[in-house]
Amino acid sequence: MRLLIIHLLFLVSMCLCSSCNDTECKHIASNGVYYWKTILELDSNDYHFMNRHEVERIYLRMFDVAIEEPATTFEAVVPNASLQMSHSNDSNRAVINYLHSKQVIPVIYITIEALKAAQGHEEQLARQIVERVRRMCSYHELPNVVGLQIDCDWTVSTELSYFALCDSARSLIAQKKLPWALSSTIRLHQLSREAPPVDYGVLMVYNTGDFSDPDAQNSIISLDDVKPYLKHLDNYPLHLDVAYPTYSWQLLFSDRQFVGLLNGVNVADTTCFATSGKNSYRTLCNMCYQNKFIRKDDIIRAENSDFSEIMTVKNAIERRLHKRAHNNILYHLDQQNLSKYTADEIDKIYSTDQSH
Repeated sequence: MRLLIIHLLFLVSMCLCSSCNDTECKHIASNGVYYWKTILELDSNDYHFMNRHEVERIYLRMFDVAIEEPATTFEAVVPNASLQMSHSNDSNRAVINYLHSKQVIPVIYITIEALKAAQGHEEQLARQIVERVRRMCSYHELPNVVGLQIDCDWTVSTELSYFALCDSARSLIAQKKLPWALSSTIRLHQLSREAPPVDYGVLMVYNTGDFSDPDAQNSIISLDDVKPYLKHLDNYPLHLDVAYPTYSWQLLFSDRQFVGLLNGVNVADTTCFATSGKNSYRTLCNMCYQNKFIRKDDIIRAENSDFSEIMTVKNAIERRLHKRAHNNILYHLDQQNLSKYTADEIDKIYSTDQSH
């Protein structure tokens, strides 16, 4: 009888695991955060944040893949803005020691121009990426590297090339017997397309609108921008985790044309700016700010990742994913922005319980 009970319990456990694929089972209850800076250094606030919110996964941007202008051939595809460690050895040791208790997923961002230039050379590019990531992880002594993520805003015309790149990277990871799961960022417009050949995806629920549109209210996150794509979540074949924004930025427009990004302009200074809309400000005089020339009558639109808007979007997504195990990720680890949220608000963004 005892053997029969043990056998039944074993069968039940097998059935439970078979109800999700291996990737989904590994993804249960793992809060994550992106680290999107060129120097890896953490301070006491970063440690406190990750401990307080049980952050187990760090998606660590390693380098970009871009092209050297003006060439557009594969030979011009190069790594750019590679991750560096802090100049402080004590700081480095503290970071590495801390990461022993976390899971590290290196992230590689590929520009669409680089992807186009690499068409026909996808296997070679995949080999370069995998090997460079492996060497960087070894050089920086990064522990617990459990995956590799490729981030690219591929389109219909570059889809086959991107899929070939992912397929080659996945094969190389297996050949080298690296303990990495391959993942891909998934943008909203890509949900209606075929899923890339990766182990899982991370749905990017930020930059949901067109930031270059002078009439947009908030291009960072908006339910109006997200809603048309939600119908594709029900039957999307990949396991999906979801990334939400916690950043802010300022967008500069001149004659209704997008000029560039700003950060930290004091738009509340009424001697220099006048309100021109809900979150827009008109400049009252010519000025220079961080090597950018801002002309009189230019418009600065200040956009934030508003907690209420994040939750509105998140609740709509959770209703679609409530039967599928998934995790939520914050973009990104930056205390200047994260300090704008209470600990309770961060917990609610991380939670996959709709009652929140």
